[in-house]
Amino acid sequence: MRKQLKNAFILLLVLIIAAGCSSNTADGNDVDAEGTTSVEPIVLKLGHVLPSSEIHAQAAEKFAAEVEKATDGQLKIEIFADGTLGKDKDLLEGLKVGTADIWLGGAGVLSGASDTAKIFTVPFMFDDQAHFEKIYNGEVGQEISDKILEESQYKVLSYWTRGARWLTTKTEVKTPDDLAGLKIRVPDSPVFVKSFKTLGASPTPMEFAEVFTSLQQGVIDGQENPLSLIYNSKFNEVVDFLVKTEHVREPIAVVIGGATYDKLSPDLQEALIAAANGESKSFTAEEVQKGDEQFLEDLKAGGMTVVEPDLKAFQDKLDGFVDKEFPEISDIYEKILSTK
Repeated sequence: MRKQLKNAFILLLVLIIAAGCSSNTADGNDVDAEGTTSVEPIVLKLGHVLPSSEIHAQAAEKFAAEVEKATDGQLKIEIFADGTLGKDKDLLEGLKVGTADIWLGGAGVLSGASDTAKIFTVPFMFDDQAHFEKIYNGEVGQEISDKILEESQYKVLSYWTRGARWLTTKTEVKTPDDLAGLKIRVPDSPVFVKSFKTLGASPTPMEFAEVFTSLQQGVIDGQENPLSLIYNSKFNEVVDFLVKTEHVREPIAVVIGGATYDKLSPDLQEALIAAANGESKSFTAEEVQKGDEQFLEDLKAGGMTVVEPDLKAFQDKLDGFVDKEFPEISDIYEKILSTK
């Protein structure tokens, strides 16, 4: 009898322990004392190389807050700014190997993984900012994103305004002839290199961190970038001329790894896309416009001479550039030109 009682007691004890162990659901979610399931949040790492004070870095914070609010905390974005997780190319690669989940940066960087992404840095492609927004907020922009996903497995969540790129030089540049022989720093991109070579310059790819010193020491004669970077990098201290070419309007892309995106539920996918195209996107558009107006005034006050170049001469010099050098993007290029 005692043996039977002992066995019954052991069985009861086992059942109690088993019940305690089952307080976690099969998917790893916790169940509290009242039986309510608490879902463990999914945390995605967003990496970029921008300083935290920069407009798009601030927009990334808004994006993260909007995602968390829209999903009731089910999805959280942890931000790593200022190159903490690596340079742009490292971060893009990280989306595939798991060191990062989302990347934010100049869309042209995607050209290393997608032929279609070469379109982002083609010069003199847009009439104005309104044309830019019509493309990247419309059907053509979606087609570009779809092709990039197919070619690279990178999913573009949104395109944000960055601001047109201007040329800064030590000597006055009004026509392509004035570029002859000038060493102009450009990003390490085949489109940038070939376009400036076609214009007659001597394009010189280098890391952005080296540009100020290189201008100061005479290693290069000029560079090109949006007004925000020209101002914040204090290029007015080492070059005299600010040339209003506005030759490239490259968007900032918000990109997630395709495999990571596919693992999210449809509701979370929808919330992620909505947030990337919500307050954060509106914020960048407004702040870039306001910032460019102020940066221009500040650069003039800092001693730079603004030059109004002969844009038609530049455009004529590049006539047929895409068909000759990058025929793989000719179709999408023609769609952009014809969408007004």
